[in-house]
Amino acid sequence: MRIQLVEQDPALLGALKEACQNDYFHSEACSKMRGLEDTIGRVATTDSTVLIVGETGTGKELAARQVHRISMRSDKPIVTVNCAAIPETLIESELFGYEKGAFTGATANRLGLIEAADGGTLFLDEIGELPLAAQARLLRFIQEGEIRRIGSVTSKNVDVRLICATHRDLAEQAAQGEFREDLFYRIDVLRLDIPPLREREDDIVDMANWFIERQAAKLGLPTKPLSEQSRDALAAHDWPGNVRELQNVIERGLVMSQGPELHITLSATGSSQTARPNPTDSPGDEMSIEDASGELSLEDYFQRFVLQHQDAMNETELAQKLGISRKCLWERRQRFGIPRQKQKSA
Repeated sequence: MRIQLVEQDPALLGALKEACQNDYFHSEACSKMRGLEDTIGRVATTDSTVLIVGETGTGKELAARQVHRISMRSDKPIVTVNCAAIPETLIESELFGYEKGAFTGATANRLGLIEAADGGTLFLDEIGELPLAAQARLLRFIQEGEIRRIGSVTSKNVDVRLICATHRDLAEQAAQGEFREDLFYRIDVLRLDIPPLREREDDIVDMANWFIERQAAKLGLPTKPLSEQSRDALAAHDWPGNVRELQNVIERGLVMSQGPELHITLSATGSSQTARPNPTDSPGDEMSIEDASGELSLEDYFQRFVLQHQDAMNETELAQKLGISRKCLWERRQRFGIPRQKQKSA
């Protein structure tokens, strides 16, 4: 089985890499992020473990790559592992490697991802999804700076800078026994908090313009200025998908809009945008934009359904309700960057 260890969204990754290369943090389009860039600059001067916290789609990997790019390890590899994308039965062998004959199917020695990052940086995305057994082995690696392949009787010292990221509250998970408390304190040395897009309202339109230029060039389409209605719609949206969602909205708008201006509306984009409820409204009075227009793409329906029901349903129930297989559900989670929920112990 071949595991794809880099991000599930190549388009977003490309945009984030380009942003990193073009000093996006320093642009006028992201005033609040410039403060984060200052923190990243200080973090990059050390070899201390970093924990990046932020909602899905906020650009946690961009921050990790920025830390690596300006660190003393920039000439060495950065190995990215999405802990939510690797089956529990494979996670330890992928991280630590194995010796020939260690188990059925181990026909040759296999280099682990931690060892592959020797001299460079290991980025563990969605570390909150890591199984407890793998957490214990990871803790020893952090404490001792050494690893032991599965089936080996000897250990090997490695020099790796560890960066972790999560959208979960690891302190709460640790209190509930779902994440090792000792591991949490080991990785929570230097922390980077990535603000969600809805807390960066002053930046949204400028960020949208930044994406317009780059997406238009990628698609071979002319750039268009945002219409006044579109600017208002962007500012009013809660952005549950954050930067990833903004990028997709802009791309759909560029493809679908006609005329000299770029129109970002639900009917044009099929976006799963929701109107911000008035605090005085009752829950029954809340109305989403897609309800008003009657238009919602299958992709957006999938994302909304999973996000709304994954706390109450397991993977089998979600797949049955959506009329798809568990494998298809997993593949779509990876495509849209929606990590699976950890099953709570009884």
